[in-house]
Amino acid sequence: MDIEHIKADLALRVQNLMASRRKANSTIPLKTWKDKVADANNLVKKVYETLYEVLQTNGIEFSSNKELDGLISMLEPSVNDIIIKNIED
Repeated sequence: MDIEHIKADLALRVQNLMASRRKANSTIPLKTWKDKVADANNLVKKVYETLYEVLQTNGIEFSSNKELDGLISMLEPSVNDIIIKNIED
């Protein structure tokens, strides 16, 4: 599996996650800044959990943590873009 396929799969899964979060949050009144920061932190955590799911689903294993860290470093700009696009104002 190539890196572009991983990015595309991750982006699709995060968009689906955000769609379900928006539906769940549609009835919640205005949030405080503290709540928004907590939501952003939770979103970052969920994006990385989703990345690990994508890797696992596609049978991608790493021989060391250094190798995994290298992939995460390579994907970080894409992950940040996904987070920024999906964060709620």
